Amino acid sequence: MKLIAKDCSPLNPQPTAAEADWLRRVAASVRAGDFVVPISGDRDDDEPIVYCSWDGTWWAGRYVGSLSFEGRSLVIEPRFGLATLRNWLFEATSVVLTESPGRLRHDESFIAQLLASVWAHGFVEAARHGLPALSRDVATKGPTIRGRLDVAASIRLIASASREVVSVRSERSLDHAASDAIIAAYGVLRRWLGVPDEQWMPARAKELIPHLMAVTGPRPRVPTKAELDRIRYTPITAGFAPIAELSRQIANRRGLAADVDASGETKGVLLDVAELWEMYVLSVLRRSATPLSVKHGTRERDASKKLLWSDVNGQGLGTLIPDAILSAGNDVQGVADAKYKSLHPSANAPNGPQREDLYQMAAYLGRFAPLNGKAAWGLLAYPDDPSRPTVAPAEQYSPWGLDHGKRVVFTSLPHDAERATEKLRGLISQMTSERSALRTQA
Repeated sequence: MKLIAKDCSPLNPQPTAAEADWLRRVAASVRAGDFVVPISGDRDDDEPIVYCSWDGTWWAGRYVGSLSFEGRSLVIEPRFGLATLRNWLFEATSVVLTESPGRLRHDESFIAQLLASVWAHGFVEAARHGLPALSRDVATKGPTIRGRLDVAASIRLIASASREVVSVRSERSLDHAASDAIIAAYGVLRRWLGVPDEQWMPARAKELIPHLMAVTGPRPRVPTKAELDRIRYTPITAGFAPIAELSRQIANRRGLAADVDASGETKGVLLDVAELWEMYVLSVLRRSATPLSVKHGTRERDASKKLLWSDVNGQGLGTLIPDAILSAGNDVQGVADAKYKSLHPSANAPNGPQREDLYQMAAYLGRFAPLNGKAAWGLLAYPDDPSRPTVAPAEQYSPWGLDHGKRVVFTSLPHDAERATEKLRGLISQMTSERSALRTQA
């Protein structure tokens, strides 16, 4: 059995009774985080891969990809199409996806292309100053000391009537867990894509890979996360930490999901589209907010604050991490959050925006925006839905007022980065002008 769905959409057609029973087991037994390969290296909490709403309708979650479970498979395709995801990825990472025909079926090829492009881009960026040659201690035995003397080992050697001593010297080497992870991922991506002459790889990556492979061999063991965490990078090689972890994740998914085997083993590769949407919105926001500075709250942990603080021990409670904080110097002017949801009214959200998102934005503004008369604004950015060309009421009647002169704006952004930038630039200019007027009146 194979079910095909689209992300953040009801299954069409709805599953039969037998299929619904299987989906319940998927929802109860399969954790999305075990199969999601992160694009940016940092993700929000997982959500269900599939779920049944209050009215009995089955929905797919925010992921795209494929999953096999109990000998059956589920393929989740992007609801806005592959071209849209290509646009978002290019805007967020400057990665260009080229058509790479190979052995993979159409519903899987884009997932492989996406991962391969992100991986190759990250590898080339990390290797801007060269490959990750790291220091390691090498022990040598001989009549002379090379480096520092290993006293304990030398005493044992002398006690055995040897005329040699043991010394330890530090040398730079590519022989470490990060190199193993990168080459292991490279091998998996090659098999997934099946493209001759490595056409999917940038020239710089093609140049560097053989140097690593000469050290690791063509099929190195995939290191554990603990082994990667123990690596001590230098400031120059620190960029290899995220690409090594991404490589480990890719290498551990040797079969591209929907390969259903007799053992019934659960396999899968999923991508979090909400993560990609967040990266796209942040990139567009940075282009449109000039001269305001944009700090990415999700990635820059110093931007996070707690909602509550204990009067007894000072402990914080309720972490608030908005996607973006817009400021002029130390003056916070706005807070923005990307929502990979529908802005239009629905049965679950009659007014359009979901209640928890409204409360979240109110908490952001209450915590990050000062209450000394400096009015601030919040922006909730949703993807434009071509199937619903009308303007959602929440956007049509924006901005919406809060206390102390604060405003909340709802907007649906086009999937084209230039149009999205133009729209955001106009909104930010409008909100900045209104804020200045309110402060003058105050």
